[in-house]
Amino acid sequence: MPDKIVPPIHEIPEPSWESVYAVPSVESHEEIVPLSYAPEHMLSRSIYYERQIPGALTECYAREGVLERLLHASSLLPAHLRLVILDGWRSAEVQSFLFSECKNALAMLNPDKAADDITIMAQQYVAKPMKDTSTPAPHSTGGAIDIAIADRAGKKLFFGSPFDYPGQISNTQYFENKLEKGYELTDREEEALYNRRLLYFVMTQAGFVNFHCEWWHFEYGTQRWALATHAKHAIYTPAQFSLNPYANLKKI
Repeated sequence: MPDKIVPPIHEIPEPSWESVYAVPSVESHEEIVPLSYAPEHMLSRSIYYERQIPGALTECYAREGVLERLLHASSLLPAHLRLVILDGWRSAEVQSFLFSECKNALAMLNPDKAADDITIMAQQYVAKPMKDTSTPAPHSTGGAIDIAIADRAGKKLFFGSPFDYPGQISNTQYFENKLEKGYELTDREEEALYNRRLLYFVMTQAGFVNFHCEWWHFEYGTQRWALATHAKHAIYTPAQFSLNPYANLKKI
């Protein structure tokens, strides 16, 4: 078990989507960039491309400001560990697929729930696709990252629940809450507790905020980030991105 010098996770804001979407946005015009060009600091693995989800890209992309802060977060890790990027910017096609997939999974796990209740539950794990640019899914802005940690041998650390698992155990403070209620954690749960603390610590120290329902999800520059940090406005709006070099060609 690692030396427990990482502080506990306390008081993650849990705002409603209405509160998040009430925050204004002023676009910074930062570019969206690939996240695989610094493998000595972090690994980039497009998990939705591996799953062959329609519209998913082979690479993980995010805003320049996100990349800068990921490099900072990486520098705070012990030398034998690296960040693993699982997802970044998403197209509307991918967002819609994931939301529908999550609803179907929750409906199967909760057959007694009405369709409207399932939709509300799904928004704990996947943002509802929105056509209104003032209410974007965080990943569509290029400011949201799904992330884990692996050792230098390529073994992902244990976080207590699989990535994208739609259940309470994925809540960032799940094991913290068990401790507060007086439960004794198993060795494996202690391991997950420490690893979540470590990920949360390096990411928040680098300027990110966490989505409380998912230990793996962090944001910078988004409406959630602005609300949590008391910024005047978000700096990222929905971003159009294409690998086609001629897609945004302008006459100069």
